Amino acid sequence: MATPTVPTTNVGMYDDLRPATACTDTTNLSLASLCDGGTHGSITNSFGAAGGPAKDFDVIGGTNNPITTTPDSVNLYDDIIGNAPFNLANTIGGRYD
Repeated sequence: MATPTVPTTNVGMYDDLRPATACTDTTNLSLASLCDGGTHGSITNSFGAAGGPAKDFDVIGGTNNPITTTPDSVNLYDDIIGNAPFNLANTIGGRYD
């Protein structure tokens, strides 16, 4: 089953980005770790098989997102999500198919 899509407004780390990436953690979430899958400070978030870090979303983009791609196309700009400053807005519309 596909993970939920990151909504286009009022995006939250726990309610939206965590389920969209299939993050298995419910506490000690790190925006940087959710975006790039790495360790930041002492926090490393882990992901279920259906997901992964936001930088690996199959599709990103949409309203209010400075990064846009065509659905189901090769995403040439997703590496922006995995680089500091890890803007939550860049994940808008992101999803795994």
